[in-house]
Amino acid sequence: MEAIKKKMQMLKLDKENAIDRAEQAESDKKDAEDKCKQLEDELLALQKKLKGTEDELDKFSEALKEAQEKLELSEKKATDAEGEVASL
Repeated sequence: MEAIKKKMQMLKLDKENAIDRAEQAESDKKDAEDKCKQLEDELLALQKKLKGTEDELDKFSEALKEAQEKLELSEKKATDAEGEVASL
């Protein structure tokens, strides 16, 4: 009879330990899910910021291209004008 009581106590202790481990695992899972959600939100914000930066880069690249074309045209006009003045 004593062996049965001892076995029952061991089983009860094993059960309590298993429940504790399960509760800890659930807590760890929830923490991991919360962290995952936070990182996903952060990723979305960074992707949005990157898109804005890329759009801004495209805008400034186009403005630079236009400015370079205007500069080249102005330099050509200046060279042509200098040639005309020199030929007089």
